[in-house]
Amino acid sequence: MTTDRARTTIRLAAAGTLLTTALTSGTALAEAGGTEGAAARIPKNFLLHEPQARRPVRHPGEEEWTISDRPGGHLGVNPCGLRRPADRDRAAMRTVDYRAPEHHSGEQLVIYRSTAAAHGAVAGLLGQVGRCARVTSEGTVTKTWAAPVRIGDHAVRITVQSYDAEGVSPAIGGQRAVVVRKGRAVAIYSLAGEYGRVRASDFTRQLKDAGRMAAKVCSLRGVC
Repeated sequence: MTTDRARTTIRLAAAGTLLTTALTSGTALAEAGGTEGAAARIPKNFLLHEPQARRPVRHPGEEEWTISDRPGGHLGVNPCGLRRPADRDRAAMRTVDYRAPEHHSGEQLVIYRSTAAAHGAVAGLLGQVGRCARVTSEGTVTKTWAAPVRIGDHAVRITVQSYDAEGVSPAIGGQRAVVVRKGRAVAIYSLAGEYGRVRASDFTRQLKDAGRMAAKVCSLRGVC
């Protein structure tokens, strides 16, 4: 009887640990699914805004789309202004950027060699948010903070906003980004421009795109 009770306790504890891990990061379940180390390739026009980026722009002198598969580039959010990316074990990466006067939007998809590496990339990004939550430069205070959102396995929205020298009144300039991890993929959608006050509507487009990509990325073999 004592042995059976002990075994039951161990099984319940193990189940509780697995459930907690799955809810917070999705790592345990993804690794159990055997996705680790699978080949990764991002097909042409897979990113949501990539087809538009490949078409000619209406105003060549004022706007520009760029597409990059360079795996060593920065993540779409870089709160501490790191010179070199801190994340590791990228298997594939594509970045689509749009720039116009006083406006920048970015879409980025990074596939890592393991779910643990993808989880670590998001954790590292949130670590940056904490370390560089308040940065003063040339009389302007830049504040950065994150809040969880329910998309994919793990997602956050990140706000970057400029303030006056006292850090009280909003100044012009900011970034609104949503970062989502699904399996061993991380997608980042961001908008930057002449933001002032922070509004929930600032994230409408990014949240929609992040939700779409969180579902779409599972069509790639071994990602989810």
